[in-house]
Amino acid sequence: MWFWYALGSALVGAVVMILSKMALKKVSASLLTWSLFALPLPFLALLSLSSRPQSIRPAFWTGTFLSALVFVFSKTLSNHSIKNNQLSKIMPLNNLGSIFTYIFGLILISETVKPLSLLGIFVTVFGTYLLNVETAREGLLQPLKILVKDKGSFIFIAAVVLSSLSGIFDKIGLKGVDPENPALALLSESFFMTVFLTVYLARTEKGWLKDLKNNLAVLLIISLIYTLSSYLIFSGFLGGPVALVLTVKRLQIFFVLTLGYIFLKDKPPKHAWIATAVMLAGVLLIKLA
Repeated sequence: MWFWYALGSALVGAVVMILSKMALKKVSASLLTWSLFALPLPFLALLSLSSRPQSIRPAFWTGTFLSALVFVFSKTLSNHSIKNNQLSKIMPLNNLGSIFTYIFGLILISETVKPLSLLGIFVTVFGTYLLNVETAREGLLQPLKILVKDKGSFIFIAAVVLSSLSGIFDKIGLKGVDPENPALALLSESFFMTVFLTVYLARTEKGWLKDLKNNLAVLLIISLIYTLSSYLIFSGFLGGPVALVLTVKRLQIFFVLTLGYIFLKDKPPKHAWIATAVMLAGVLLIKLA
């Protein structure tokens, strides 16, 4: 069942990306990030009450706090990259997170995957390499160097690394509640991130409350769709290894490329579609395993 939760999160997450790209024309990346976590808090509180926990262990607070601390930086960096770069250029780099997540999962929570699934992870990463294959004539390693030489790509990769680590902390927090409750974990993390970002905005952006008021309806819609995507991925974490769940979620790249082409006229090059097809093959291997 975790596979379908992850796939659903990928589709919903792609919608969030497209809407975020549009919203960033009117609001700052920091305000958008704050909205994703702050605006859904009342809804998450109501949803959490539907299943009251019998016990909450220290791991819940440790996991959700660390995830919030790491992810708030990741999401802010990601939104900055989305605002200043074409989606078709930076989003495929998201696949590199599969490798980072596998390593973090192995080290921190001793989470392993089957050999065929591991092959699927590496196939998706190879797809990322193919995105820059046109530069291969300059040297075999040149496509990999491009990923860190370009400032926008480098910032997005930093966001992906932090996001991968955040996923591991998410699972630690989710397993710290009995019975397991994705809504409660989301509520805790969203509260922590709201506090962090409110302090940041108060110090750096004087007009953020006015921008929030002028764009409240759009930001609320985006935040609720984002919360649905997060709820689905948390449900996936409870049933499968984090590395595999996040690798399937990275099919979001395919949906982003498609929706970006339709609604934003962001036309990706032909080799981007080929690379995405390779990534799809990697996800198929995971499903077969």
